[in-house]
This record gives sequence, C-alpha cells and structure tokens, in this order.
Amino acid sequence: MTRKKRVTLNDVARECGLSPSTVSRVLNGSILVGDERRKLILETARRLQYQKRTIRKQESRAILNIKLFLPVTRDAFVHMFYDVAELVEGMHEGCGEVKVNIIVKLNQEESEAFANKKLGDIDGCVFAFTDPDEKLLKQIDQRNIPVLLINRKLPRYNYVKYDDEACMTALLEKIIAKRGKVRGELVRPCFIGFPPVASINRERKKGVVSGCERYGISFRPDRDVFEFDAVKDIPHDFMHTLHKRGYNAVICFNDMVALSVYQAAQTGGFSFPDDFSLTGFDDSPVQEFLPQRINTIRFNVAHLGMEAGKWLKNRIIRRDERLMQHNLVGEYVDGDTI
Repeated sequence: MTRKKRVTLNDVARECGLSPSTVSRVLNGSILVGDERRKLILETARRLQYQKRTIRKQESRAILNIKLFLPVTRDAFVHMFYDVAELVEGMHEGCGEVKVNIIVKLNQEESEAFANKKLGDIDGCVFAFTDPDEKLLKQIDQRNIPVLLINRKLPRYNYVKYDDEACMTALLEKIIAKRGKVRGELVRPCFIGFPPVASINRERKKGVVSGCERYGISFRPDRDVFEFDAVKDIPHDFMHTLHKRGYNAVICFNDMVALSVYQAAQTGGFSFPDDFSLTGFDDSPVQEFLPQRINTIRFNVAHLGMEAGKWLKNRIIRRDERLMQHNLVGEYVDGDTI
C-alpha cells in the first residue's frame, strides 16, 4: 500500500514559481507580501491540500503579536465598564508562559491596518466590546489570521462573551422571587434600553421578553420598552410616567442607566424597593455613587481577557483549529433595590 506523499511548503513554492521564504511569510500571515502574490499562494496551497505541520513551539520561547481592536466612543462613561488594563492583564494570564505583544488599534475602517512593517507578522486579532468593521474583517480573513471577538458574536467566528439573554432572565427571576412571591404583588416590569450598543441591547431586551414569557408575565416590547441614546436624556419626571402606567419593576440595560433611573426616582420622591424594583448590569464602579447597592450581574473583564488568552495560545501555538463560541454565565450580585 503506497502512502500518499505529504505536500510541503517547497511544493507550494515550486508550483507558484516563488521562493520558499515568500510562501512561508504568506502562510504564516505576514504583512510583507503583496495582495496578488498572497492570493496566488493561498489558492495554490488550498488546491494542493497543503497543511501546516503541527509541531508545537516551546511555549516559554514563543512570542505572539496580537492586534487588539477597541471601540471608537465619545462616551466617557464607557471606560467605567471596560477597563482595558484588566483586559490586557487577563490576556497575558491566559497565555501563560507564552509572551505576547499586544498592539492596540481602534476598530474603524483603515486601509493600512496591516501596513506597518516594523510591527512584524500579526499572529492573531482580537475585537473587544466592538462589532468588527466588515472591510477590516475581510482583510484579516484574506491573510488567514485567527480572529476572536470579546463580548460580541458572529456566526462563523470565535467568540467569548457573557450570555446577556440568560443574565437578564436571571434578574427577572430575582424580582419575581422578592416582589411576587414574598410580597404577593403582580410584577409589572419595563426595560430601559441603550440603542447605541445595538447588539447587546437587543440581546438583553430579548432576555426580558423571554423571561416574561416563561413566567406568564404580560410584556410587550412596543409598550414596555423605553430606550434612550444617552443617559442624560432620561427626563426628571420619568418615574412619575412609569408609576402612572402601573410599573413596579425597572430592568435597566446596565448600571449607568440604573444610576440615572435611581436619581430620577429620588427627584420624584420614589424609593427602592418600596415603589419599584431596580436592576442594573456590569457591577461597575458607579455603584459607589449611590447610598443603596443596585442588584446587578458582574461583568468580569479580566476573566474575558483570560479566556481570550487561553484561546490565542491554543489556536496559534498548539494549532487547535476548533471553533470556540463560549457563552459565560454571569454572577448575580445581590443588592438593596429589589
């Protein structure tokens, strides 16, 4: 029985009429080869069914160049939730002995995202708290660079995020347990959304809807959802409006929105949890500004970074090409407002 000869990098080079070093750069995601040659090499490698060798590098000697794409935002309060230092520290911890150079970029359309030759080859790209720009994502795919999304998801890409839908349902369950079962009241919830973070807002709203359906609570998105593009847009008499409409539970997009709702309630003479149950999301530092602790879900940025670091090591060093789509379970943090 004749064993089929394994296709090597030199075979690809001969077929393309190029040097092995040029082919090696392209197959390892280098930025130093033009688009035309890169396309020829990648197509030839696929046609010949070339596969990289799976010999592992010694982890203590490996050095990875990772591009970390962060959101473009003019909202200062966003930085109270997503501490980049915690994220980077978590990524380093997840990579273990593997040394990592993290190159931070903003997620915006830029034709020269991979044009800086001084940075060397890019081994992986991470998009954190931002939806990838489509043109940029196409550039990355063309270079066969591994991609991971943090707290976002796309069907065919690797991601690690918190299960927003399940977390919001868990908060609703806590409200039902306190206001419904203990006090014997009919729970009338509303959701205060934040459309600028569209994908997360959509999932958290869906969690409230599905939770209400599960427990037989009347909830209509066209009637029971209030959305504001900025927290400063929440009017001072907002709680009077909610009270007149019969609501007794306010489920907020995050802690910052909940903070604004809390302030509006104080202005209107309402209190928590007597008049309303109130929940947030993130367990952010804004909690320190309030006399009461808001019931919330802990959003652990360092843990997200650690999961990302583990994936980078397994994917790049250990050649584990399995798709990772990991939904983390958020930790409920008890408070004084439900």
